[in-house]
Amino acid sequence: MATAATMRLARVHGPADVRLDEVPVPTCGPGEALVRVAACGVCGSDLGYIAQGGLGGVEPLSQPLPIGHEFAGTVVAVGEGVAGVTPGQRVAVNPDRAYIGGGGPDGAMAPYIRVAGAEIGETLFALPASLSFERAALAEPLSVGLHGLRVGGAKSSDKIAILGAGPIGLCTLVMARHLGATDIAIFDRVPERLERARALGAGLAVNVGEETLTSALSRFHGKGERFGSAYVGTDLFVDCAGSAAALEEVVAGAKYRARISVVALHHKPLALDLWRMMANEITVAGSIADNRAAEFGEAIAMLAHAGQDLSALISHRFDFSRFHEALAVAADGARAAKVMLTFPEPA
Repeated sequence: MATAATMRLARVHGPADVRLDEVPVPTCGPGEALVRVAACGVCGSDLGYIAQGGLGGVEPLSQPLPIGHEFAGTVVAVGEGVAGVTPGQRVAVNPDRAYIGGGGPDGAMAPYIRVAGAEIGETLFALPASLSFERAALAEPLSVGLHGLRVGGAKSSDKIAILGAGPIGLCTLVMARHLGATDIAIFDRVPERLERARALGAGLAVNVGEETLTSALSRFHGKGERFGSAYVGTDLFVDCAGSAAALEEVVAGAKYRARISVVALHHKPLALDLWRMMANEITVAGSIADNRAAEFGEAIAMLAHAGQDLSALISHRFDFSRFHEALAVAADGARAAKVMLTFPEPA
């Protein structure tokens, strides 16, 4: 089957300016593979790049920025020097090595994408026939959640609190359950998000507009007192919300040797109570998930073999021809969890 000469590629041209540009279909050089995209998720970072007009919104773009990094599809061609990868192979792609959709020259919101450094187990992960492309495309955000848990030293016995029930918070919940944790609380302000969290197995899902994080965790994870100050019994907090006020509340109420993993993007510096962090030996670690091949593979294995119902993760599916409609829905936290773009096979 012949590949088209041109295709539409989603690229950011400036603040609130994203276009489907007609560009040549990429070709394979040495060490590269060409993948026909079947499904690509819309990430909050994609929406951020569009709103800011680039990766950080500080410097004007010197050239349009391709977006899309949560995807799976079929290999259609390989370049010289690529071993163990063949046309027709179904794969999910770890975007880290070439910064796919995050500053690199390629983005997956397009029918075809060039994958640099094509290597099984690093950039390309083979999919069993039983694993759908859209489910496989969840491996990227699931591995982000898993990485945040690993950075925080998550154990099955941990009492875990997740701040934020957006797509990454929900993926963190899924992977915490995958690791065997059962005492998992999650917090948000959007009732629909909390309903999805309950469907995915949260032990407690709380609207912080109705009850404070500290109050809810005191009754769910227990409480105590140290140096005259109250604490909650939570072992690990995973920040997927990016709320300064929430993180300050966590530090104020964290117990002795509690851990905090910061997955969310905080746009401004914030003041934290360093005395309390010192006195309670609280560990705070950042998690950017840009070197996670092992975790990506673990997410694929979980998706292929686990019996957990993840239907609540994917809230909407749109054909790529409805790209702008898909973005609008993805930006509505009350309506959307993971919005998936789908690409029909060429005729």
